[in-house]
Amino acid sequence: MTEEDNWDEDLEEDAAIANLVHQLNIHKQHIGKSDRNSEVRPLNERVDFVALPCGHRMPTDYVVAWFKCYLKQKKTEFSCPRFNEVQGKSCGLKLSYQELCQLIPLTDKQREFLEENLAALVARRLFDFKACPGCQSHVERRDRSNLCVNCIICTANLKRNYYFCWSCRREWKGPANNSVQCGNTGCGQRAIYPIKDKSNDRKRLALLINNVEFKNLEDRTGADKDELSMEVLLKGLGYTVITLRDLSAQGMLSAMRDFAQREEHTESDSCFVVLMSHGDASGISGVFDSFDSEDEEDIFPTDEIFNCLNTPNCAGLRDKPKIILIQACRGDKEGSVDVPDAVPRRNRGKEHREKDFCCLRSCTPDTVSYRNQESGSHFIQDIVEIFNQHAHQDHIEKLFRKVLKKFKIMHPDQMPCKERTTLSKRFFLFPGL
Repeated sequence: MTEEDNWDEDLEEDAAIANLVHQLNIHKQHIGKSDRNSEVRPLNERVDFVALPCGHRMPTDYVVAWFKCYLKQKKTEFSCPRFNEVQGKSCGLKLSYQELCQLIPLTDKQREFLEENLAALVARRLFDFKACPGCQSHVERRDRSNLCVNCIICTANLKRNYYFCWSCRREWKGPANNSVQCGNTGCGQRAIYPIKDKSNDRKRLALLINNVEFKNLEDRTGADKDELSMEVLLKGLGYTVITLRDLSAQGMLSAMRDFAQREEHTESDSCFVVLMSHGDASGISGVFDSFDSEDEEDIFPTDEIFNCLNTPNCAGLRDKPKIILIQACRGDKEGSVDVPDAVPRRNRGKEHREKDFCCLRSCTPDTVSYRNQESGSHFIQDIVEIFNQHAHQDHIEKLFRKVLKKFKIMHPDQMPCKERTTLSKRFFLFPGL
């Protein structure tokens, strides 16, 4: 196929996307309220369910989160993520934007997100552009092999040549004629992590759930920084990241169950599950949770993570490391007190059901977990820093110990906690070590 043929195909796809955006705008006035089906009692009665054309029924917030995830991955086709037990694989039913609007009464904010990202996808097909880190204006990269890009707006404002790195989106450091890698700390770290020859066929999946906007609780300002940092790290480690935002407890349960049934796990050596939200001693908050004791709680029990990924329920990850990271409060007590070390409990009779797990939580039981509104949480940011510095040589538990040591010195008010760890061997993120 020639380069001209590829260009024609791109134009055809762009026209199709643009048409879908146009249809989405046209059908705004004709979208009615979807029926609330209460045949199956959810974890939270306030969560709406929707029946897809394939017959699979799932929380509306979960479906919308999946559409956003596909857009974030620059995909223009969306499919039902539910596992089909008869076929032994994901359902895969394709859904159009128009069908989504007919099935679910989208909010203005959700519709705006879909339309803007669809338009951006069209633009990316035709032009290679990114937002300048200095002025946030969109800059086109003419040479796709050159990572050093000049912003004429910042150059004029600063009265000097302003270049930024196309890869890490920070101001360029180092010689401007070096188009391969800039001198910023961390830039190019992903080049250290590519899968080597013996792992070319390996498929790694990571699930990242980030609850930011809540109906009754304070929004988790700054959580965007954690999401971006974790995505960059996991992608650098060779994982395909499924990022889902703003889920109810029922939505999180659906996400975990579908993730456990992904066929890619059979060709993987491990998985990551990262959950970031509010929380308390009983579990992780869904977006409908409330401090009011009279309201029904929207809490996702952490036990469900282990139940979904254990040996009987997730055959594809049997005997493979499952790394769990949870950024959420576990109570309202301050953490800066002396507490005795807990003795690890071992239940040998259950090891065959729940084994090969390693879970690190952001704080100890009953204590709070801190987050900076500007830079994100210490927990996620420190994990990313430690992994970037030491993942090429240390196994996972040693990496976690280095995170704990940093907290002991730098953040004495909070202490991460390793729980339910059943790894029987050392797990290195790099193949061959």
